[in-house]
Amino acid sequence: MADAVKGKEDIEGDEKLRVEKPMLGMVFNNKKELKTFYSNYAREEGFGVMTRSSNTGEDGELKYITLACARSGKNHRLAKNSLHPLPSTKTDCKAKVNATMYADGKFRLTTVVLEHNHGLSPSKARYHKSNKKMNSQVKRRLELNDQAGISVNRNFYSFVVEAGGYDKLTFGEKDCRNYIDKARRIRLGVGDAEAIRNYFVKMQAKNSNFFYVMDLGEDGRLRNVFWADARSYANV
Repeated sequence: MADAVKGKEDIEGDEKLRVEKPMLGMVFNNKKELKTFYSNYAREEGFGVMTRSSNTGEDGELKYITLACARSGKNHRLAKNSLHPLPSTKTDCKAKVNATMYADGKFRLTTVVLEHNHGLSPSKARYHKSNKKMNSQVKRRLELNDQAGISVNRNFYSFVVEAGGYDKLTFGEKDCRNYIDKARRIRLGVGDAEAIRNYFVKMQAKNSNFFYVMDLGEDGRLRNVFWADARSYANV
């Protein structure tokens, strides 16, 4: 790939690594390298990324791909008469890069549009879905700490301290909570699911307003669970 990243020694007085702007003719060895480069550029500039379109040949190999700003395209409401339509983040932004695979198997940028029709926020770039990443080491540590009884906020804060600030992380506390919740559900075995069901049955016997639903997989493991009591109904 072309020199996309300049080292600290090349940037006087700047501690951050600068990602070079996309330019026509830039070459990438594969799709992963291309997406990594554009994602890094987007994170530094302050916008999210989406794969707008792609095309594969008869051999199943990717031949063409468009990576665009996550705010590209127009909003399409599913319910025109909705009383509470969700706010749209789409602005029909035209910022994008097109890449074509040539005979040598490498991708070259054939179209580059850098201008956005909306504001950019580098400080908030990590909140974009495309910029959120959590590697296997982080996931493993979250699980081990959770099993050791360490709270999610303390778990997350330890990553913040090690990274040197919230803005240095590619994930947030909510991402940690979501992952731990998912990991806990996976850890629930057949016996655990049965124990929960028995507890809910007892609660229902004591309180007729208590309601629960359990979703079990074919192997008997708990996949999802919902419950509500009188207090929950009162808050609706």
